[in-house]
Amino acid sequence: MVLATAVSCRGSRSTSQPRTDAHVAATHTESGGPSQDDLWCVGDTTTQNSDPGRLVREFLARDAAGEFLGTSPFWFSATECAGEGTDYATVIASYSIDSIGIGPDTARFAVTYRFLGDLVQSEPGFVPRVRIETDTFVVIHRRYGWRIIGQHDLPILDQQAARAHWRLTSQDLVRLDSAARQSADRVVPN
Repeated sequence: MVLATAVSCRGSRSTSQPRTDAHVAATHTESGGPSQDDLWCVGDTTTQNSDPGRLVREFLARDAAGEFLGTSPFWFSATECAGEGTDYATVIASYSIDSIGIGPDTARFAVTYRFLGDLVQSEPGFVPRVRIETDTFVVIHRRYGWRIIGQHDLPILDQQAARAHWRLTSQDLVRLDSAARQSADRVVPN
């Protein structure tokens, strides 16, 4: 799955351009370090993430709980080129993670989301879009530990976090409950 987000280092989160592997490649040198243009975009290097799988699992759990709706110290220690601020998010019923491959300095994980819909800062606050999509998380080993690269800055909340952190009307809650029932009936493709 390619989440339609674009963020520049220190930019704001938006939904104007898709994430591509070309962007990831363009912002990182062959040695695995950031390019000269992105040296200022490394984030917190004091936190050593020693296990790429654990890093992605923690990232997903914190994201689902709504932590990335605001400033998060974990975000800056887990990712490179982190964005800031959002007026858009998505809601999921669940997610699952599978390892695609782990090497000495690169790891890839497939994350399958059961999306319920979109959260927006307007009326309606929840727009149903039930679907199942898979995104690939790429994690690179740096001298200061593992870091998630690519555009994973669009908050993806579970239902509980959406209810707790997003302004939803009673009609939004009815649409959210209906989307959750629809999602439960969908079969995850192989």
